[in-house]
Order: sequence, then C-alpha cells, then structure tokens
Amino acid sequence: MKIAVFGASGRTGILTVYQALDKGYQVNAFARKAQNVTIHHPKIRVVQGDIIEYDKVKQAVEGTDAVIVTLGQDGNKPMRILSGGTANIVKAMKETGVKRLIVMSSAGILGNDTHPVFGKIIVPLVLNNVFKDKKRQMEIIRESGLEWIIIRPPRLTDAPKTGKYQLTEGRPGTRSVPRADVADFMLKLLTNKNYDGTMPAIASY
Repeated sequence: MKIAVFGASGRTGILTVYQALDKGYQVNAFARKAQNVTIHHPKIRVVQGDIIEYDKVKQAVEGTDAVIVTLGQDGNKPMRILSGGTANIVKAMKETGVKRLIVMSSAGILGNDTHPVFGKIIVPLVLNNVFKDKKRQMEIIRESGLEWIIIRPPRLTDAPKTGKYQLTEGRPGTRSVPRADVADFMLKLLTNKNYDGTMPAIASY
C-alpha cells in the first residue's frame, strides 16, 4: 500500500510515518521543510511544500491508495491553513482518483464533545480561531464525497503506544491519548471501513 501523510514532520505525523514504514507501506511524506522529516528509508519519499501550494499537494497525493492528514496550526491567529490545505487535498484526491481520507482533528469540534472546562473556557478564550478553522475543515471533509473518517482525540501526549484505546461517538472517554495510539488507529482505518463517514473520539483507557 502507498499512502500520503500530510503534516509528516509534526509530532503525530512523524509517528504515523514511522509506523506506516514499519508495516511495509510506501509513504509520501508532505512537509513544509524536508529536513524536518528525519527518517531515512527506501520506502519514503519526502515532498516539500506549503499546504496551500496546490501543485505540491497534488504531487504528494498522486499514485497513492489513501491520504492521512495530521496538520497542526501554530498559535491562535485568524487563518485558514487547516481548511484551505484540506480543500487542496480533497481537490487533488478527486483529480487523481484517490478515495480514502483519514483526518486527525480534535475533540471539541462538535461543540459539546469535550470536557466542559476545555470547551467553555479554553476554546473560546485561547483557541477560538483554531477551532473555527477546524470546523471549516470538518465541513469540507463531510461534503467531499470521499471515503472519509475524522478522528477526535483529546489532549495528545508523547507516551508510548499501547495499542489499546477507547472509541466513542460523543465525548472522549478520558482526557488524553498518546499520539502513537492515534497513529496506530489511523493506519488501521486504511483497511477497516467500519468507521467510514463518522467522527469517532479516541482516548486512553
């Protein structure tokens, strides 16, 4: 299997790339700075570019079987990196015939699907612009017509992979989850179609 990973130099993206390579997959790793993808492997191809550069995005998507998106957003400035970048990815997938899209977002995008302190205080006061863009991203994905899944983790940690996690329809079962477990679940979704068209929350036990 050949996949594209967007946000490949991020803390969740890089783990997704490592785990994909460990499974024997070929990976197109998309990153703004190629040198930040610190993996040397015969089955990785690093595509350097800005997510708003459509030609670069298409270059990463073309010839793959599926796309995984782990894009992040720095700060809380008004921006459309997540939604604009995802719109480019969706367009490229449609033009190249790639149908499967797995996207990491976060708990809170549905409004009532996170811990009340985070949802009612942190999001409005600290992350309002980030979540506005996450919601725009969500709508682009839901209207894409692709085989999509949106993952909603709570606080991400750098703890080791456990391979055991809770999946719920509403609020996550606990307040955190290892990035490595999120990567593990996203890679399982490449072949598991039970969650197609849904937005499961993932959390540690």
